[in-house]
Amino acid sequence: MLTITADRLRAVTSRIFEAAGTPPDLAAQMADVLVESNLVGHDSHGVIRIPAYLEQIRRGTLIPSARPEVISETPGSALVDGKYGFGHIAAAFATEVAVRKAKEAKAVVVAIVRCNHIGRLGEWAERAAARDVIAIVVVGGSGGPGLAAPYGGAARALGTNPISIGIPGGTMPDLLVDFATTAIAEGKVQVARAKGEPLPPGCILDKDGNPSTNPEDLYAGGMLLPFGGHKGYGLAMVVEMLGGALAPGAIYNGDGRRGGAVIIAVDATTFCTLADYESSADFTLRRIKAVPPARGFSEVLLPGEPERRSREQRLRNGIPVPEATWEAITAAARGLGVEIA
Repeated sequence: MLTITADRLRAVTSRIFEAAGTPPDLAAQMADVLVESNLVGHDSHGVIRIPAYLEQIRRGTLIPSARPEVISETPGSALVDGKYGFGHIAAAFATEVAVRKAKEAKAVVVAIVRCNHIGRLGEWAERAAARDVIAIVVVGGSGGPGLAAPYGGAARALGTNPISIGIPGGTMPDLLVDFATTAIAEGKVQVARAKGEPLPPGCILDKDGNPSTNPEDLYAGGMLLPFGGHKGYGLAMVVEMLGGALAPGAIYNGDGRRGGAVIIAVDATTFCTLADYESSADFTLRRIKAVPPARGFSEVLLPGEPERRSREQRLRNGIPVPEATWEAITAAARGLGVEIA
């Protein structure tokens, strides 16, 4: 395992994407977003993704110079065209639109079509919460086989269908929920594969529908399972419908792509002053934080706390990167004429 500073990873990422045809400002944004995922401990959505994005650029399914724009809107809604560029750039743009409109109309919904992978959903919910806006972010409705089986099924039918919710605090930190509706995110399977480690039981089936802990089995025709059985499956279907029906991907996307991302944003001051909201939010957060820990635990953590602690620790000590991941990144860089010392 290598340890690399956040600044170095950002610089390397920017150079690689610029060499692939990304304008410098967009390359810097991509570097910031990917390395932030590593900093907060979600390595599955960090620099490990660089080779895959470069392959999409090579195939023409990702246009590195594309800039998103609003193609239709009302006071309470907006439809954003990601133009098949980096999904992170489209999501950052759509989050800004959602926050601005929530401040004006109190509650809004923003959808993104022609959108590639938007990375860690928590990034966008977190940005909204930092501006005193509650945000629910979902991605689903691909319409293809995906990687996940429905509850009781033994064939691929769904994506990982993630959901993130950011809720601002007051003096207490913001609350952040961010998870795939599968028992494990596909990116975390990639991380286990890079480390040569098995998966926890109950996460995947092999191509024949048998339980497996071998990451390779997923990429040999296997499938992810929903978390929590029928409950996770039910939530996955909600995300599938929001991303596939509310975001009109079948109308806009083309090339066999369907679905999209949806951001539901509500201003924290919708029903009261900001001071009253923050007082109420802090009361709830402190009440839960004060619950005594169960045996085997040192404290009760609020959703979002592990990420904040990881960020502090990794800024201080560096980001761990598996050798296999670093080799894949440097090999991809050499293919673009970028030498990484």
